[in-house]
Amino acid sequence: MAFRLLQSIFSGTDRPSKFDKELMLRGIERVVDGTDPRLRAVSHYRRKLWDPVEHMIDFVVNFINALPPPIVADRQGYMNDPRLRALFASPESLRETLSFSDDTRAYLKKAPNPLPDELYAGLGAIRTEKNVLGIEMDGEILRRDVAQTVVNFRDPRLMSPSGNEQDARQALMQHAADYLIETALQQLTASRVQKTQLEQQLRKLLMQKADLLKKAQVGFGSLAEPIPSKPIDLATLDQQLQDLETELNQLRADTATLDQHLTKIAATLNEPEKYLQLESVSLTLDHSNTKVAADSPRIAHSMTFQEVVLSKGRRITVLFVRFPSSELLPQPDFFKEANRLLQSI
Repeated sequence: MAFRLLQSIFSGTDRPSKFDKELMLRGIERVVDGTDPRLRAVSHYRRKLWDPVEHMIDFVVNFINALPPPIVADRQGYMNDPRLRALFASPESLRETLSFSDDTRAYLKKAPNPLPDELYAGLGAIRTEKNVLGIEMDGEILRRDVAQTVVNFRDPRLMSPSGNEQDARQALMQHAADYLIETALQQLTASRVQKTQLEQQLRKLLMQKADLLKKAQVGFGSLAEPIPSKPIDLATLDQQLQDLETELNQLRADTATLDQHLTKIAATLNEPEKYLQLESVSLTLDHSNTKVAADSPRIAHSMTFQEVVLSKGRRITVLFVRFPSSELLPQPDFFKEANRLLQSI
């Protein structure tokens, strides 16, 4: 979102609290900028948004603080922690993700020189599962075409690196808050889209009704039409129209004024747990990320991930990590590389 460029809700807050007035005002203004700035025209908009924003902030603070302590994400950490080995094919691929994620580049542009000795960040990836047919040893017998489930983690990226754990957690809180603000905006947009669809459906039904009335010979125009071969059920059509008009009128009431827009945004922020959840996912995987039963004799590792569950069932596997800043690879000089390519042509 463009308004991520605005001041963070959590910046400069040593200990976020739902009773911190400055924090609350920053949160309210960010919600307004992130949804509809015209809400500032609503009388007492800050007072009306105070409780919902307080609830949202309290929720995201507890949500991010529920993440376990950071794990070490360097070469040695890769060898020691099976979760890192499940996410990355090699220590080198882990190091590349730490070094070249978009958030890493953004951090390095404004980071102090020299860098802090250690960096903290979220590490996210998308978990997918695929059913395949593989081979498996059953004692001394090699069995083929055995149904197996392979787990993959795609698009790994570093999120909001920082020089200390508190700042990194606060940056993740900001991500969570922004997501809820985006959701509030999407709820408004969805209502408007639904209204448009209902109006189109209403127009279609009205045209059908006019056509049916004509066929039913209740108007003069119907006299020019042939007698219908099937009876017309006008009562059913009238009930459909009544139901549709009731729903459409309700949508009009929800989106008719900015005050009602504000009410809808407040309703979304008052139930953040509906759109954002944190779940523990336990997996037992072998060296090829194939699921293994807990009682299997195969060599495997059991591990537990934290997954952020978004609306519509979308999930992000998240690890909170720390690593030496010396792990970061040199950033590519794109201008120098472009000149090199031009000279080679």
